[in-house]
Amino acid sequence: MAYNIVPLNELISQFERLPGIGKKTAQRLALSVLQQPEESAQRFAEAIVNAKKKIHFCNCCQALTDLDICPICSDTERDRSVICVVSEA
Repeated sequence: MAYNIVPLNELISQFERLPGIGKKTAQRLALSVLQQPEESAQRFAEAIVNAKKKIHFCNCCQALTDLDICPICSDTERDRSVICVVSEA
């Protein structure tokens, strides 16, 4: 189904860029977002932006974290010789 609504087409295009998301799934996702209350859609958008800004790879083990060093690597009981790829200075 083709839509002549520019903002909807842009939303569909953005969903299509995600791995494993084809045209039909992107359309379903976009229409689902449009059916949500404004506040829910806003929280969804903010969650994406927040995750992109705050999450990165741990400086030691490369796991995803929102800290410089993930909780596993910052554990003082952990054997740092096993995984840590960054030399400690």
